[in-house]
Amino acid sequence: MNAQKNKTILVVILVILVLALLLNFALTDQIMSEDKETIKVGAMLFLSGEGAAWGQSSQRAIDLAVEEVNGAGGINGRMIEIIYEDTGGDTAKAVSSYKKLVNLDNVLAIIGPNLQTETIAISPLANEDDLPVIAPAYAPLSNRPNPKNPLMIWLDPTLEAEQMAEYVYSKNVRSVSVLGTKDSWEELVSTAFARKFEDLGGEIYSIELAQPSQDEVRTIVTKAISRNPDAVYLGTGFQFLNFGRILKELGYEGKIYSIEIDGYFASESKDWSSGVEFISSDSYKEEFREKYEAAYGEKSNIPSGQSYDAANILISFLKKSTERSEIVDMMQEFESYNGVSGQITITPDGSTIAPTAIYVINDGEINKIE
Repeated sequence: MNAQKNKTILVVILVILVLALLLNFALTDQIMSEDKETIKVGAMLFLSGEGAAWGQSSQRAIDLAVEEVNGAGGINGRMIEIIYEDTGGDTAKAVSSYKKLVNLDNVLAIIGPNLQTETIAISPLANEDDLPVIAPAYAPLSNRPNPKNPLMIWLDPTLEAEQMAEYVYSKNVRSVSVLGTKDSWEELVSTAFARKFEDLGGEIYSIELAQPSQDEVRTIVTKAISRNPDAVYLGTGFQFLNFGRILKELGYEGKIYSIEIDGYFASESKDWSSGVEFISSDSYKEEFREKYEAAYGEKSNIPSGQSYDAANILISFLKKSTERSEIVDMMQEFESYNGVSGQITITPDGSTIAPTAIYVINDGEINKIE
């Protein structure tokens, strides 16, 4: 009887041990599975419509940065997963893209957007949600409840426009007409250029602002050159091709200066843009340019360098923490980063300072002047 009882007890103990081992294996597997879950990062970019080249350059650069960290084993063994959303350059779509990434995809952070108007639209949401956003773009401080979230990886365009005004004035240009659009970023750079040029002693003959997608702009271009200014300043990407084409058709012979131009615009304006000088971020570091061209068979264009830097800044935060609130705290302490687009400095009030250069277009190709 005792032998039978002891045998029963032994069987029960063995069953309990087996169940305990199975439970331990299951819990270990679950923990390992959780540890290996991807780190989800959203990227909301201008990927379709006019200006999509900007978003596509951003996407390629972000992919490069993520492939590099994932190829090296990820972050503590966890891979980064990028979930892309196309804003189409539309403010309402930017807001819906943000909400999808946060509420449905449950991303840890967001890279983007590309446009000032989009950044302005999502800034209050990011602040309210305490969600880290790092953008290869710029938005005025007045439109950012938290000056360092979104973290802006783009030179303050007011400073950039003022630097261009100083350059133009240094070339003995004394009268300028400004052509821009009512897009918030382009209106900002147009008026900032005009204000600085007048402060230097120059004369602004007129400031003409079209709608970004306006088809008929001949009237305002005609008005802008009616007094034959020494130069015309194009504070626009949206209407750069239209304005330039009409300036040529009207026989304007003065100098043309511009805000940022990428390789696409330079190529598309080949029949009229030789000699156009513009300001933009300084040349990307050679290592990045070579890496980008090897991967995609094309030269890197803006804002690829800033997007690559934005991704790597976020990655540097993720290596320290994968908690949203802790990343936002790190963003508040962020001061500078030496990236492929140069030395990026964020002032205590949230303004962004980055190196610039002057370029000229020759036969559809962009060359650095100084």
